[in-house]
Amino acid sequence: MRKKSGLVDQANYTPNHLLDTLMEKLEAGSDAALARMLHIPPSTISKIRHKQVAVNSALLLAAHEATEISIRELRLMMGDTNTRYWLGNMGHGLPERKSTPVRAYRTQRRHDQAAHA
Repeated sequence: MRKKSGLVDQANYTPNHLLDTLMEKLEAGSDAALARMLHIPPSTISKIRHKQVAVNSALLLAAHEATEISIRELRLMMGDTNTRYWLGNMGHGLPERKSTPVRAYRTQRRHDQAAHA
């Protein structure tokens, strides 16, 4: 079973306000119509309404692209007032990138510019 987000337990978290605003803005007559417009499963809307899962970044991005409402405004609509986030182990398991020393980069860049001149 998926772990609930801490956002769901916050007193000011009101995902229904966000969903209702999106429905109005997109002129969706139902949650199912909203889900189709956002290209997400209708069950996701239901789970969000019943606070079983939190609104995730993919949904926020889809809502932003469909309505052109800023991500910040969308987050405020649902009562998410956090200004900083912990991203967890997003990079865990990925190979580390080797950094290029700045001096080598600048030397190569000058060489490339001279070749194009």
